[in-house]
Amino acid sequence: MNTPIYTKLMQLKNEERVPFHMPGHKRRGNGVFKEIENLDITEITDYDNLHHPEGIIRESMDRLRLIYGTRESWYLVNGSTVGILAAISACCEQGDGIMIARNCHKSVYNAIRLLHLEAHYFYPDLSKRYDLIENIGDRQIKEIQDILENNKKIRAMVLPSPTYEGVVMDIARLKKVTEKYNVILIVDEAHGAHFPFHEYFPKSAIDCGGDIVIQSTHKTLPAMTQTALLHLCTDKITPEAISDMLSVYESSSPSYILMASAEYSVAFMNENGDEVQGYVDNLQIFRKKCEQLKFIHLIQKEDLCCLDYDRSKLVFSAELSGWNGITLFERLFYKYHIELEMADQCNCIAMTSVCDSAEMYDRLFEALKEIDREIAAQGIKEKNKRREIIADGFLVPEKLMESWQCIGMEKEWISVKDAEGRIAGGYVTLYPPGSPLLVPGEKIVKETVEKLRYYIYNGYNVLGLSGDNMPVLK
Repeated sequence: MNTPIYTKLMQLKNEERVPFHMPGHKRRGNGVFKEIENLDITEITDYDNLHHPEGIIRESMDRLRLIYGTRESWYLVNGSTVGILAAISACCEQGDGIMIARNCHKSVYNAIRLLHLEAHYFYPDLSKRYDLIENIGDRQIKEIQDILENNKKIRAMVLPSPTYEGVVMDIARLKKVTEKYNVILIVDEAHGAHFPFHEYFPKSAIDCGGDIVIQSTHKTLPAMTQTALLHLCTDKITPEAISDMLSVYESSSPSYILMASAEYSVAFMNENGDEVQGYVDNLQIFRKKCEQLKFIHLIQKEDLCCLDYDRSKLVFSAELSGWNGITLFERLFYKYHIELEMADQCNCIAMTSVCDSAEMYDRLFEALKEIDREIAAQGIKEKNKRREIIADGFLVPEKLMESWQCIGMEKEWISVKDAEGRIAGGYVTLYPPGSPLLVPGEKIVKETVEKLRYYIYNGYNVLGLSGDNMPVLK
């Protein structure tokens, strides 16, 4: 495969260099890390520098740019988070405005805080049946146009596509709007690094008008945790501006192992069409088999009102069973030793990749089939059990001040049940997926209190709380 960084690292095994340089393990480690340490280096002679690439990293980045069809592409070793921070910082100056989807990752909110940006939100539609984000429709487009028309300081728009659950937004339609107002469109495509490698998957935002697109190779490609890519697809921002911001936010000692891992994962997908086709075949077979299930439903594009849907995401709805997603998740884990990605009150999600074997899909299906039969044996009748899940929808709390204006203000911790009417003093985030439920400076409404109490009672991973207490402004 065409992998300059990976190939060069493998040569270290045959070289007799005496390493009087970092890292401190000197490639002489023992135990479980021995093989990794053999490849772990810093910017030694003729191994290039990610922050000033001229050799093997430059060659690899040029290859990356050709594969994805971008103006420039970068390897990221601090995840998509550093790509989002760098992208926003390259587009916006302190005091500018930014428009974001309310379901953006917390890293977007961190950029707003760091740059003292004025945040303007838009809220995608939600499926009332499956409690999933569905669409940015005519209503949202009109609202976005009105906000952009009346706020000339807005420099960028940010949104996730696909969502955590695989829903793809109409990037091309949004681009027509942002283009009119000279606003840079930044797409958090963290869950879509695999899109360009088979027509079974949706089109990437790279090909639909995204000006800057960030992807996590570690989420859906065969790459190590923390690896990601940043793609520049416009001439509105210079590559130098992106590189400058990456040098601010990203480690000055980027891991060669992580760079090589990201490089290898992209090359693998690009040069092993048979493996990718096998992955797609496994997905198609699995999805077809799941049609046999009566009480556990594998969500399809046809279930949702959306432009497109990533069928590599396996989102199971338990609504016909009387169970919630957490119950299904726990049954799969404790009885069948199958661990999915996450679960909530409605659904649970299985992440897939080219590394999944046919046997893994078979094992998952057989477990689901047994659970489905167990539910049937309980006497639950499908026609009586079908129900409408009324999604809470996006709560639209009143923003009384920007998040960064809360820095340094006096705070106190109070019980969540007593928080209605108070002003949030910190971020409260359901993780995964990492989208804030509350942002500092927002007024806490009754519905948010009820939702948080539900999450606490059911054992969700809610960041920003201490037990059942939360920070509010005094």
